[in-house]
Amino acid sequence: MDIKFKLGVITDEVTQDIFEAAEFCHRHGLKCMEVRSVNGRSPFDYTDDDVEQIIAAAKKYDLDISAISSPVFKCEYDDEEAIKANVAGFEKCAIMANKMGAKYIRGFDFWNKDVPVEVRATMYGDIIALCEKYDVYCALESDPAIHSSTPHKLADLLLAINNPRIKALFDPGNEIWVTGKTSEDAYDKLAPCGIVNMHVKDGINTNGNTVAVMPGTGVADFVGIFKKLIANGYDGAVMLETHYRKNVELDEEQLKRPGGNAFSDGAYEASEESIVALKEIINKALKEITK
Repeated sequence: MDIKFKLGVITDEVTQDIFEAAEFCHRHGLKCMEVRSVNGRSPFDYTDDDVEQIIAAAKKYDLDISAISSPVFKCEYDDEEAIKANVAGFEKCAIMANKMGAKYIRGFDFWNKDVPVEVRATMYGDIIALCEKYDVYCALESDPAIHSSTPHKLADLLLAINNPRIKALFDPGNEIWVTGKTSEDAYDKLAPCGIVNMHVKDGINTNGNTVAVMPGTGVADFVGIFKKLIANGYDGAVMLETHYRKNVELDEEQLKRPGGNAFSDGAYEASEESIVALKEIINKALKEITK
């Protein structure tokens, strides 16, 4: 049985230097990268030079740019100015995605204020219109700080939006920061909504706190998850999103709003270990499913 998905990394989980991140991908045999903060700047704040560097780095190492990891709608659902700024930021990302050859832009579901899913689902009209204008897709991700804090809640939102331009980004590890575990049926719940990207991080609960660890050393059942992906012929991207660091621990704000120079401190060495561990997990899943 063949593996159809493309393996890559979110660049600032390695370094802020996009050429170093691309070289990391090349050296580890990765096929793509997802860009988040580059040169200390979020996608909403990329300069023309940042974009040129990203395109040049991808070309130099023959990599696809699978997605722009934007922070769109990590804001209050009723803050009109913030929403306006986020929509403008998304349009900037859509224009950059066209230049980079990327089809997907990551998005979210507003800071959690217990707003009903039916109400939140109506907030994506401008995003859908921009996706249609620029022929891109918005891949929504579950996150501990937003309404869709688990894959199950994200599936409920996607079903309520019910638009082909809004897809699913599967991040099973994020649920560890919410429930202390990954749900066995998370993939099954989200798959019908159209998964186009997956992030891989692991965590463990220590003294009442959840901390990121190398994939395979936390509570996530990634072997089981990858067995499902392989069996179902998943052909999207799988991105290492390390989140654990060597001799550094990310604080709550960095986990809530990842990015920037300090975010990448200690990242390179941790991602070196983590990409090797992730490949071992995938190989184990493949062996188990084919034996």
